[in-house]
Amino acid sequence: MSNVESTPLEARAPLGALLLGLMAIGAVVLLSFPGARAGTSAFGWPPLWLLGLPATSWITLQLLRLPRRRGPASSAGPRRRRPGVSVQARRRPARPRRAGLAARAAMAAAGLLHGLR
Repeated sequence: MSNVESTPLEARAPLGALLLGLMAIGAVVLLSFPGARAGTSAFGWPPLWLLGLPATSWITLQLLRLPRRRGPASSAGPRRRRPGVSVQARRRPARPRRAGLAARAAMAAAGLLHGLR
């Protein structure tokens, strides 16, 4: 992965032209031969191989040419809190739990509690 970043832009230009040529040839083959549009078990789906993958490679090559952002968007750095101000999050009181509700429901489902039908 690191050697892709170190390759100069001039070295990637022939690869881009090659990928565009492959996409053009793939489009001609797909439009000219109806059998190239049908899938086979040996090669898979030909439109993927003839158009999809060269197009994906070409788009990836174009994205590698874009300048990369270095560091955060602002030059201020990480935000700091004001000194002396520390606020604890407010805690909500816990809801009271009904003891044994799951056990009583299981016993009622099993038919052991005759009063809860």
